[in-house]
Amino acid sequence: MSNSAPDPAVLVVGAGPAGLRAAADLAGLGIRVVLVEKRAELGGAPIRWRYKTLAPEQRPTEEVMGPMVRAVESSPRITIHRDALVDGLEGSAGSFRARIRATGTGAVEDVEVGAMVVATGFEHFDASLDPRYEYGRAPNVIGIHELEGMLSDGRVACHDGRAPKRVAFIFCVGSRDRATNPWCCTVCCGVSIKQGIELKELLKDVEVYMIYIDVRTFGLWEDLYWESMEKHGINFIRGRVSQVFDTGKQLLVKGEDTLVRGPFEVLMDMVVLAVGISPGEGTAQAAKAVGLNVNKYGFLQPRHPNVHFDSGKEGVFLAGACVAPMSVEEAILGGSAAAMQAAKAVRDLTAPVGAA
Repeated sequence: MSNSAPDPAVLVVGAGPAGLRAAADLAGLGIRVVLVEKRAELGGAPIRWRYKTLAPEQRPTEEVMGPMVRAVESSPRITIHRDALVDGLEGSAGSFRARIRATGTGAVEDVEVGAMVVATGFEHFDASLDPRYEYGRAPNVIGIHELEGMLSDGRVACHDGRAPKRVAFIFCVGSRDRATNPWCCTVCCGVSIKQGIELKELLKDVEVYMIYIDVRTFGLWEDLYWESMEKHGINFIRGRVSQVFDTGKQLLVKGEDTLVRGPFEVLMDMVVLAVGISPGEGTAQAAKAVGLNVNKYGFLQPRHPNVHFDSGKEGVFLAGACVAPMSVEEAILGGSAAAMQAAKAVRDLTAPVGAA
């Protein structure tokens, strides 16, 4: 019989794809986990916004997220705090004391943990901050996150209930724009094209236009680009949108075609904004509470830019889109990587002296 002390628990902050994967992996290794999620539901953006499928394979979101949510909720090794935040962290690796505050009641609980994984995710860019697109004022201008819910329901309709006949996707809203966010969100081109394909499959006669600065479908996502044109007849316009006008019946999209170097004006029934990825208030709050560095854009700053899990603070590891924009697939991988580092950290604390 072993006389070694039990492994300290690991605190995981955020229950999106990265946080769920980290929690499930740690519990699978026999390590106790305290999981803190600021919302009532687990699953992060894919569940909150009801993503229909995940690019590039168009795999149903439930097939990816469902097993992780169920594994975490059913594990006796995982204690879940919903509607809660980590309000502070004291101590050092191996003997952290974390303060967890319930956002509804204000109740505070202190927990002892040996290590921590921060996986606070991201927020979709609030397009109402850029007046060019009339988001929040013209009812038929929506974000890609809102279109996901419509696609999941199997019904995409304009504000008055009619099916749109012409739909424009505008790329890089809140991305690659020094007036808002200068970074590329890496996934919105592929997600928009995926949605365009799903829209064509749902509404056979709809005309779909992609208005893009550049098409960045990296890696295996490139297949979506060719399929969208060759199989589904989706149109691509290389250009920049200067203004969206609500005429009352349709939306007038004005801009510059950067291929022919001339202006364009097109009438649309619906405009879908490919809103970018922003760090969000949850990441800023966690950084302040835990004492982590952020970069000039507000994402958590790892010690080395190519090693995302290393926060630079001993015993605290990073995972997912709180570090940089990334796909759900990449966030899940990041969650596993951070979990392994946290497991190693707590196991090293309880290993017998002189053990290899």
